[in-house]
Amino acid sequence: MIPAHGPRDIIAPFWTYFDYSVSGVVFFNQYTSGSVLQQATRDIQEYFPELNFTASWVFVATWYVVPDDETTGTLTTVQAVLISGGQYSFVMMNYGSVASTTENVQAGYDTIGSSHYFSIPGSFSDTATGSNSTFRLSSNVNVPGRWAFQINDGPLGSTYIEPLYPVMGEPSYRPLNGYSSPIALEQPFGVFGRSYHQIYVNHNGHLTFMPSLHTTTPRMFPAHGYKDIIAPFWTDLDDARGVVFYNQYTSGSVLQQATSDIQEYFPELNFTASWVFVATWYVVPDDETTGTETTVQAVLISGGQDSFVLMNYGTIASTDHTVQTPSSKVASYTVINPELVSHAQSQAHGTMHGRGAHSPESGRELTAYLAPSPLGWEKG
Repeated sequence: MIPAHGPRDIIAPFWTYFDYSVSGVVFFNQYTSGSVLQQATRDIQEYFPELNFTASWVFVATWYVVPDDETTGTLTTVQAVLISGGQYSFVMMNYGSVASTTENVQAGYDTIGSSHYFSIPGSFSDTATGSNSTFRLSSNVNVPGRWAFQINDGPLGSTYIEPLYPVMGEPSYRPLNGYSSPIALEQPFGVFGRSYHQIYVNHNGHLTFMPSLHTTTPRMFPAHGYKDIIAPFWTDLDDARGVVFYNQYTSGSVLQQATSDIQEYFPELNFTASWVFVATWYVVPDDETTGTETTVQAVLISGGQDSFVLMNYGTIASTDHTVQTPSSKVASYTVINPELVSHAQSQAHGTMHGRGAHSPESGRELTAYLAPSPLGWEKG
């Protein structure tokens, strides 16, 4: 599992057990001229437009219609494409047919000692393979079935996992600065006396219930607006080069985790989670700044008469844009000042760096994360 903290660099588009005794073939080839270099140059220029890049070398490895070791009729085709030119190097992972398998699958890359790594969402889960494979249906460059990474340099520990809930689910594909289709909630969610049955995951780092909101410039809380907003990281994000996931849970380990978290943060409540909604803005870069990849989550939790929001923060890249977080509503709001965080961490039971918790029904709040800018919750 990535990060492995091992002794070698690994590029793993689809690390699992394959059975080559039945069928399947592995191809590899290198290119220093011709149409493949032209294609690689166009792709990298599209995905990383801030770079003046021209490919001088491409290596393509293809695992072609390779079956799973145990499952009948499973044929999978994936590629790893290594691209270099000048001081830059990249890896693309391309996913063709991804058959269902009972084996665990890891996709991503890892370096010696895991100083740099990336685990593609869905690894080691039942969404890795089959018709709903997140590898094939999702992307970090807005091309389903393709993942592209600049690997000549990058922030240490590219994937910060500790406070995050599972990074998986339905990807939201919409135009730049867009939003998801309206998502029907499997259970109503209460926000300061209002009950909602649908939600929008807006690509610039916030949630709304009705209607959607694609504004790139955040409004400082209190905004005295007309809609309820939950904003873990409202800023101008480039969703064309990141992935926005959402998922709902009504059973299983995520509900158990949510129950445990809320019982720890709000011990005065006899709380059991019955529904969880997780929205993840996953390695989404700043709209203008090179090499900025941010991962944040909003986790909505309800059970009985109580509802809660967790704001989880993974890697937070530097940005020149204004950022507003966490959430907004007219007449009632919370702005969390970083100067108060150290006090809250020393006083609150069970705090975790990278996480903030709030109850939008009761107004209870736990401040338990570090942040570089003013944060807030408001209701409208």
